[in-house]
Amino acid sequence: KHAKTEDRSHNNLRPCLVSCRVVSCRVLCVLHFVLFVQEKTVWCCEFATTIPEVFLFYGSGFMDSKNSTSFIKCTDTPTLQSPTLGIPLPLDEHACSVAMPKWDHVVGYEEGDEAVANALACGYPRFVYHPYLQCLMTYALDEYTKRINSDDTTNNNMNNNMNNMNNNMMHDCILMPSKAAANRCRDFIVKAYYERDGGLISPDNCKDVPDVCCHLDMSTQAHRRVKVMDLQSCGVHAVIFPAQTGVAIEAKAYWQHTGEIVSSRRASAALQELGVAFERITKRFGERGEEMEFCKFHAHDPGQDEANEAFEELRGRIGSVTGQPPSNVFLCPSGMQAIHAALRLSRALRHEQHKPGGAAVVFGFPYLDTLKMCGRKELSDGVEFFGFGDARDLNTLKFLLKSRAAASKTKDAGITCLMTEFPSNPLLNIPDLLKLRSLADEYNFLLIVDDTIGNFANVDLLKSGVADVICTSLTKLFNGRGDAIAGSVVVSEGGARSEELIRLMKELHGGNDGDLWASDARAIAANSRDFLDRSTKINETAEKLADWLRERAEVENVYYPKFTQSELYTPFMTEQDDKHKSGFGGLLSVTLKEGVCERTFYDSLSICKGPSLGTNFTLACPYTLLAHYHELEFAQAYDVDPNLVRVAVGLEKFEDITAAFDEALLMAAGAGAKEAGAKAASAGAGAGRRGFSTLAPGRGGLGAALALRGRPPQPPKGTRSRAT
Repeated sequence: KHAKTEDRSHNNLRPCLVSCRVVSCRVLCVLHFVLFVQEKTVWCCEFATTIPEVFLFYGSGFMDSKNSTSFIKCTDTPTLQSPTLGIPLPLDEHACSVAMPKWDHVVGYEEGDEAVANALACGYPRFVYHPYLQCLMTYALDEYTKRINSDDTTNNNMNNNMNNMNNNMMHDCILMPSKAAANRCRDFIVKAYYERDGGLISPDNCKDVPDVCCHLDMSTQAHRRVKVMDLQSCGVHAVIFPAQTGVAIEAKAYWQHTGEIVSSRRASAALQELGVAFERITKRFGERGEEMEFCKFHAHDPGQDEANEAFEELRGRIGSVTGQPPSNVFLCPSGMQAIHAALRLSRALRHEQHKPGGAAVVFGFPYLDTLKMCGRKELSDGVEFFGFGDARDLNTLKFLLKSRAAASKTKDAGITCLMTEFPSNPLLNIPDLLKLRSLADEYNFLLIVDDTIGNFANVDLLKSGVADVICTSLTKLFNGRGDAIAGSVVVSEGGARSEELIRLMKELHGGNDGDLWASDARAIAANSRDFLDRSTKINETAEKLADWLRERAEVENVYYPKFTQSELYTPFMTEQDDKHKSGFGGLLSVTLKEGVCERTFYDSLSICKGPSLGTNFTLACPYTLLAHYHELEFAQAYDVDPNLVRVAVGLEKFEDITAAFDEALLMAAGAGAKEAGAKAASAGAGAGRRGFSTLAPGRGGLGAALALRGRPPQPPKGTRSRAT
């Protein structure tokens, strides 16, 4: 619209540029060429059909898709803003976050407030079914009804319509990205809801048998109730089950805890291929009330050649940064699926060694779905949890391993893997990886590290030989734009069992690319081309912001690797070079002093607010409320304050970020005393340090080790976690 006006000045076109960053690459090329080549009198549509599609926009500028060489740098930096409730963040149909600008919005979301829920255009993909997924689910149920009624030729059309309606009301479904994932999901539902025998979904949860549920009897009534249906489009399979709340909860638990999900891009492609009409979720969000007309165009889905190039580029870039061959990189449809894949890998290794399955150890307070996944009896043989991840927990872990090995005739401690984060989310604590590596070697288990927060550009955990496997959410800083979901597993080339782990991983994962959808791979490959530049800038800004916040009188604590256990972090920092300057990462968390209202602070903070992290724009959330709303006492027992605010620093100017924080802190201090009960959960602080074990009594579990501390193990309450 701006291009058609007589005035083609920068001031006239810049608003169009900012508001249209969600549209296709080709239209963005048009806008930028109109912006920089003003003497050309052309129509946007003519550019869109004549410019070769070799340019990709991904946050900080254009790059040539053939050689990754920047030829036009955007002079703009992101502008701070606090969008209204429900707007996708970024304003893109595949956004992985959604605006929740008020404290009450977060509380309403957690408590199921319909007004809040109805306002959300989307959500983080593992927690909220994207509207495109919901549309595809409806199609799947309709198709299932047609298929089961296809042999019934005696009923008239009215009866058939009535049967279709009744069948849809009697059944529900969840979508999986492949047949193997659908079979695993089906087995999980049967085990979790119907059989409830505490057994694994397959032998050791590490071997898949095509078309059957491994050792499960397919003639059982339970398996006749839960079925797998191929939608015959984009590899999507539907797991059909009775429309009962309990079954649906278990199905969602599998989706959430394992991360085996169908992305919005895959769902969009399937809907288009199946000829199902659907509306773009961004249609109702336009500047000045206008609809963003470009959003109605469907995204380009790559052909097989383009897909292969995207996968190769993605694995090559990750391999280059981590110092590992691309063949050691395995792509996943989400970061959580990477962690689930690593768990299955550790179990497969013991299976090959003819050892019985074992428990997993979670060391340090983690992102909670890691803990919950390891605690599911359908997926693991229990979990040993050390929620502080400090020296005292390390000593307790040593005692546990020694006692378990002593109780075994084969001197086997019965541990498949130890999972830890480097640093942890949200307290940014640092585990002692060298001591954990020593224990892993002594007791023969895998050391699996989630390096998403630190990111593999900042910390080297593979070339140093400390980790067997690293798991990373590529959704976060690696992608940056927040418009695609994916994960990666990288196996250390220098590990003692490297070749065996790579072979097993390829067998379990179906190759290096797994179930990652090609369009998601293509988007992340494009967006990550300036990953090192963005990481350098965010490292610098985040450290300056952490220092600045630490000096503020309103702030009680700043959780940041520089201030937590820097002596355990800095030895693993990557070497500085002209491509990247390593640092402490872009994530920090803060708590405020008594008399400074966190609610007012959050509400007044003029930045994007919602779930997720690692975006090119600064993003904040009241993390404990989002992740642990129904288990606040459990979180606080591990020093996670109920009012903690987590901040993921973006690419904005440091001065702009501090100006927003300064205003919010002054408003919060002026609000006076906190609302009554805002820290009511603080009474639980006297609960002391706690751990829990899902192992049965008498198996040499954490209960015996904690007896040394004089306190019993305590499991977390609730089963829901909502933030990432």
